[in-house]
Amino acid sequence: MSNDFNEKKTKPLGARLGEAIFCIVYLVFMVVVVSHMAGKSRGITPMLGETPDYYRYAFGFLMGALLMGGDAFHLIPRIIIDIRGSMYKENVFLGAGSLISSITMTLFYNILIAMGDSMEYSPDEYNYGIEKAILVLTLIRIILLLFPQNKWYTKEPSRKWAIIRNVPFIMIGVLVVFGLLNVMNHSIHYPSSFYLTIIILVILSFVFYLPVAILGKEKPKLGMLMIPKTICYMIMMGVIAYGNC
Repeated sequence: MSNDFNEKKTKPLGARLGEAIFCIVYLVFMVVVVSHMAGKSRGITPMLGETPDYYRYAFGFLMGALLMGGDAFHLIPRIIIDIRGSMYKENVFLGAGSLISSITMTLFYNILIAMGDSMEYSPDEYNYGIEKAILVLTLIRIILLLFPQNKWYTKEPSRKWAIIRNVPFIMIGVLVVFGLLNVMNHSIHYPSSFYLTIIILVILSFVFYLPVAILGKEKPKLGMLMIPKTICYMIMMGVIAYGNC
């Protein structure tokens, strides 16, 4: 969703309500998906051990819960602002929500590559080099996100720090794509199309996200790109939860 600090009361009521409805639909969708994968992972017979399906639904549950929990911190205040037109200390709530969701979104990709590795590889075949590199970049990004120069709680843009904090995130995305390509090329338990769909959605989510992350405060209309970015995550989680590509 949009991460700029525009006051929602300047938007037409229809646009505000449309955004609020989309946010609500997204959160409800994620609750359904997370609940489904929790049930599927619990329902796998322990006698079978940790099967590819178990890893798919267990890791999928963790990804969905992390994504939903992080997004809720900024979507719920945004829903309130969209409906009421304003909110007490909205910059603080939106800024804190954007910071938290930036952290959880970064952690999301650590779990995604671990899911792919666990579903297709034995422990001695994992993309350990890629996983370790992603973990190091995740720690660097989280540290960068915590610097006050990011100005999370103000309307003032900071393009320099928007670029700085997203450099390791872009690198994470590239490594995840390469890691999933490796998994896809060695896939046995799931068809290549399953992983290819996820790879395409990862790439598209970055394409939609980066213009907003870097220029969103300066050009608030770019925030609309967060809608297709969010849809990419919804489709990705739907494929993991229900897909048989």
